[in-house]
Amino acid sequence: MLLKRNLDEVVYETICEGFVSNTYLAGKRLDPSELAERYQVSKTPVIQALKRMASEGIVEITQGGKYIVPVASQREIRDVCAARLLIEENALLTLCRTASEKEICALEELAKQLEKYFQSDSVDKYFLSDMHFHKKIVELAGNNCILLLHRILINRYTVVRHTTGMILVHNGEACDEHAGMVEAVRNRDEATASTLIRRHILQMEERLNAKVNDN
Repeated sequence: MLLKRNLDEVVYETICEGFVSNTYLAGKRLDPSELAERYQVSKTPVIQALKRMASEGIVEITQGGKYIVPVASQREIRDVCAARLLIEENALLTLCRTASEKEICALEELAKQLEKYFQSDSVDKYFLSDMHFHKKIVELAGNNCILLLHRILINRYTVVRHTTGMILVHNGEACDEHAGMVEAVRNRDEATASTLIRRHILQMEERLNAKVNDN
C-alpha cells in the first residue's frame, strides 16, 4: 500500500512538473493513456493523480470526465499570487524571528543555486529551483498544515505561469531578491524581508497579467 501511495505521489508531481517544459497546452485535454505511456506507468496512478489535481483546482474536469488544462485568467492569476503572498510573507517574517544559522545556510545554498542557473540560462532548472526556494521558506516556518496548502498552491501557480505563453525567465533583479531575502532573515530585518517578498510576487503578477492581456 505504501508503494502505491508513493507511486501516486511521484506521478502527481511528475505531471505537475511537466508544465514547466510546456509539455501541456492551455485548453487541451490531458489524456490518461498518453500520460501513462509517456511516464511508463499504468493508467491507475495517472488517473489518481489527475483526480487529485482536479480536486485541487490544478486542472479542470468536464461533465464527461475529461481532464483539461485550464486557461489562465486574470482572476486566477490574482487569486493565486495573493494566496502565495499571504503564506510566504508570513513564513518569511516567522523565519526572521526564529531561523537558526543552519536553516539560514540552507536557504543561502538554494539562493546560490538559483544564481548559478540564472547565469547559465538554465530556464527550467531555474524555475524548479525557484519554487523549491519558496517552498523551503514555508517548510522552515514550521506549520505543516500551511505547508500542505502551499504545495498545492505552488502547483497551481506553475500551471498558471506556464500556460500564459510567457517567456519563462526571471530578470536579474528578481534573481537578486532571493539572496536579499536570505540576508534579511539573517539580519532579523522583517521590514526588508516583507518588502522583498511583496515586490517579488507582485511584479510577477504584473508580468503574468500583461501576458494574458496580450493574448
